[in-house]
Amino acid sequence: MVVAVDSLSRRSMTHYELETRLQEKGFESSEIEKVLDRLQKLGYLNDQDFALMYSESRLKHYSRRRVQQDMKNRGLSPQLIEQTLESTYSSAMEYEQCLALAKRWWIQEGKRWEQRRESDPAKRTVPRELWIQQKVARKLIQRGYPTEFVWKVLANPEVCLNNDTE
Repeated sequence: MVVAVDSLSRRSMTHYELETRLQEKGFESSEIEKVLDRLQKLGYLNDQDFALMYSESRLKHYSRRRVQQDMKNRGLSPQLIEQTLESTYSSAMEYEQCLALAKRWWIQEGKRWEQRRESDPAKRTVPRELWIQQKVARKLIQRGYPTEFVWKVLANPEVCLNNDTE
């Protein structure tokens, strides 16, 4: 029980993560189940609370798809994941998030392009806007945003025109 509480004191964990950690430490299955049941009864181990907290903390930085995959990797049930994401993410909000990140990254990549243009001969042949657009698209897709959102956001003149003047 001490190892389990110590692990939970460092960071929140799912039932699956804590069970795996205790197995790695060499505890027997019967002992692990008793400890996990006790921690659930005491309220220290709650997958539903964890899922809600996790999705809310990732809300501004990652897409729905990315958070869904991360939660799945942490051993949460598909039903719990879907229920949590339905309450946390909306399509319109995810699009706005994608737009905000694109604007921010457009500025960053524009500055980076200016700095590296002189040192890299390849950048002299590629148009600035195309190079920045590719970089921003790659970052957004890596964060798990749907491709349709990414191209819709990058087609938005608000992203590139307003930020080029800053």
